[in-house]
Amino acid sequence: MGISLTRVDLSGADDRAALTAFLTSNTFPFHVRVRPTVAQVENDIRAGSWDGDDVETFWIDDERDGRVGVIRLEDLQDATVTVDLRLADGARGRGFGSAALSAATHLVFSHHRGVIRFEGQTRDDNVAMRRVFERCGWVLEAHYRDGWPVEGGDPLASVAYSVLRRDWASGSTTPVPRGPEVTLRGELRCADAAEAQRVRAHLAEHIALTRAEPGCLSFDVDPTDTDGVWSVSERFVDEAAFDAHQRRVAASTWGRETAGIQRFYVIHGRALDADALIATAWAAEETLLHPAVRSNPRELNRLLDPEFVEVGQSGRRWTRDGIVAALGDEPGTDSSPLVEERESRLVGPDTVLLTYLLRFENRVSRRSSLWRCDPAPRCLFHQGTPVD
Repeated sequence: MGISLTRVDLSGADDRAALTAFLTSNTFPFHVRVRPTVAQVENDIRAGSWDGDDVETFWIDDERDGRVGVIRLEDLQDATVTVDLRLADGARGRGFGSAALSAATHLVFSHHRGVIRFEGQTRDDNVAMRRVFERCGWVLEAHYRDGWPVEGGDPLASVAYSVLRRDWASGSTTPVPRGPEVTLRGELRCADAAEAQRVRAHLAEHIALTRAEPGCLSFDVDPTDTDGVWSVSERFVDEAAFDAHQRRVAASTWGRETAGIQRFYVIHGRALDADALIATAWAAEETLLHPAVRSNPRELNRLLDPEFVEVGQSGRRWTRDGIVAALGDEPGTDSSPLVEERESRLVGPDTVLLTYLLRFENRVSRRSSLWRCDPAPRCLFHQGTPVD
C-alpha cells in the first residue's frame, strides 16, 4: 500500500466537482450529515469550510486503488490542528485510514512549525475510527457526554484523541490519566486434543462476532508455543460494553462449546465486586488442580505467592519452593477432580477464602485456600485434611 496526499484545488472547477461528487455519492454514518446533498456541499465550499486561510483539504490516493478518500485539516493557524478523515464506502476496513492519518500527521508537523498538537474527534461508537487513531499512536484524551449531534436523533457521546509534536518527534507517548476502558489479558488452556479441536472449530466466528460489537476496541486470540494454549487480549470502551460482550458470549455457540475449558484471565478497569473476586479465585484454584499446571514450575510460581505456605494432609509444612519441587515429581494424573461443597467469603478488600470438598485420585479431603486477587490471583495459603 502506497498512500499519498494531494492538495485539493477548489479554485478549479474539476476539483470542486470531484469533491462534491465524492461527498454526495458516499455515506458517512458517523458524521452529523450521513449523506450531504449537492447544495449543502456547494454552500460549504463557498463558505470556506474545505479550503481557506486555516483549512486545507487533500485527496487520499493509493498507488493501486486510486482515489480512496479525503482528509481535511482545520485550524492550521492555531497551536492545535484538527482532522476530518473520510474514506469512500468501498475503501473502508482495508488499512487506508491508518496510512492516511500517519501521512497527515507527518505533513502537519513537518510543514506547520507552530503546531504542537494534532487532534481528532469521533463518535464514541465509531470503533473503526478509534482503532485508526490508536494504530497511529494517538492517545485518548477526552469523553464528551452528548457531545456529538445526530441528524434527526438525540446527541451521542464523542471522544477526542491527539498526538503531540514532541511525541511524534521522539516516537514516545506521553501518558494521560487512565480512561474508562476495560482490558483483559490471559490464556485459554485446553486439557486435551478434543478441547483444542473445539477451540479451532469455533474461534474464527468468535473473533469476528466480538470485533463487530460496537464497544470492542480490539480482540485477539492467538496460539502460543504450547500446544492447546491460546493467548487472549481484549479491550472494550467501558465496563458496560465488556459486560454486554460477556453476556453475548455466554449465550453463543463459542460459549457453549468451550464452557469447560480452563481460562486464566486478569481484568483491569473493571470494578472488582465480591462476585468478580470470588469467581477469579475459584478459576485460579481449579487451574491449580490440573496436572499440566501442577507439573509446570513456571505456572506454579505464577499462581503461588512467594510467601506461600501449605499444611499438607500429613501435617507437614511446605514452602512454595518445596511444593513446586514435590509436584514436579508427582503432579498426579486426574485431569477432572471433583470439587463439592464450595464455600467462599471475602476476608479483605482483595482477598478471598475458599473451602471445599475435593475428590481427587481416589482420595477425599477437605481443602481451604487463601487467595489475593490484586492484580493477578496468587495463593497465599493452602491446607488439606483427609476425610475418612
